[in-house]
Amino acid sequence: MNIIVLDTETTSIDKPFCYDISWCIVDTDEQMVVDFKANVVEQVWHNLPLFESAYYREKRTKYIDMMRRREATMDKWGYIMRKLKEDIKKYDVTGIYAYNSDFDDKVIKFNCDWFKCNNPIETIPVYDIWGYASEFITGTADYKKFCEDNERFTDSGNYKGSAEVVYQFLTENPDFIEEHIGLFDAEIETEILFECIHRGAVLGTGYKVVKQLSRLHPFAVKIDGIEIYHGAYVRKYVRNETYNFTTK
Repeated sequence: MNIIVLDTETTSIDKPFCYDISWCIVDTDEQMVVDFKANVVEQVWHNLPLFESAYYREKRTKYIDMMRRREATMDKWGYIMRKLKEDIKKYDVTGIYAYNSDFDDKVIKFNCDWFKCNNPIETIPVYDIWGYASEFITGTADYKKFCEDNERFTDSGNYKGSAEVVYQFLTENPDFIEEHIGLFDAEIETEILFECIHRGAVLGTGYKVVKQLSRLHPFAVKIDGIEIYHGAYVRKYVRNETYNFTTK
């Protein structure tokens, strides 16, 4: 069975003009990458005001180096979509996989509509690697301990479940920083998927994504020194000097 693990990088979330779409062709029987494509989107790359609006615009020099080394190629969006379609056919691809695949699916649909070309994955099932990680990794006691030991918490105080933190956990390397470059991110997402398979995941299954990994915090409420509540909360925020707690 061959699958594609895909990643996109965009200028924004609301109007996700894509400047990088890259993918790995993965042989799931051998659990190895047999081919890859790293693509820079010409229309967005040469639109400097648009590219400069991207959160990771400082990566531009890295893309230049990749293209100079012929590790990435620049093409128009429509031609890149033809390459993706050809790879799907050439390798008899049975599914597209991505971490937070809803976003990548949205990116491809948006850009295919904008540049008026066919969407090569609209008839291919898309699976979310985040769901696989939710089912087999991020809910485990070991993962939560890793987050506690390394303070991997969201702004609301819950455990992080990003691909970066999951990869840090799997490699026992809390210093790992995700590149946020399509090809490199697709490679680590492939490793995460392999680990899920090792733990019993079945390819072609739509596992539920758990985005909020609740972390319980003990707290007590006292009035005039008398404790009226003792329990735990999963989220706290302050507004107008009033504390609000969300309990499980």
